[in-house]
Amino acid sequence: MRTDGISVGKAAWVERGPGGVPPAPGITKTDDDFQQLGVEFLSSADGIDLSELNELFEKASGGGCRGGHQRGPARAPSDVGFPRREPARLRVALENTHRIVWVRSSKQSRVARLGQLLGFARATSDGVFSATIWDVAVAPAWQRSGLGRAMMERLTAGLVEDGIPTITLYAEPKVVGMYRKLGFRSDVDGIKGMAFQRKGGPKDQLQRAPASRR
Repeated sequence: MRTDGISVGKAAWVERGPGGVPPAPGITKTDDDFQQLGVEFLSSADGIDLSELNELFEKASGGGCRGGHQRGPARAPSDVGFPRREPARLRVALENTHRIVWVRSSKQSRVARLGQLLGFARATSDGVFSATIWDVAVAPAWQRSGLGRAMMERLTAGLVEDGIPTITLYAEPKVVGMYRKLGFRSDVDGIKGMAFQRKGGPKDQLQRAPASRR
């Protein structure tokens, strides 16, 4: 069996899919629908204000999809949000991101100012075999509006369009249900996710399993 540079277990899953790539999730609410709410989606990092993005990370409980830059034990985003990142390092992270979906307000309203950053999600990838989704965050006033799901649908659809067969993410327990509805599965073929931690880090974090698109 060819592994294509990934684990045999993942390769077996990939080969079972139609053409090696899982189908893209459906778009439940169109861009026009969101435009009527004063919301627009963008797929380029151009125009993102790093200070505003950091504020979003700090304030948002987001989609429960953790970032890859935090130091020390992971904390529940519903309690403290994501950690603030150094602007220079955050810029490098965006430059090395494969796909981005972010959302801004297209009109002034009581819950958003014109041009305000409302949501963000990104994916890193080798562009061929696998991709990982990070940093899904939604502004508090826009949570439970379907914005997080909409970003994930568009981001995942873009990765499928790129022909990437294995798409993974690390999900907080409270949002696992949403990701399952999008086609993600945990413990695919018994595969476990592991994270390199300094000695003394929480043991349970080393065995947190990633969810994968099936």
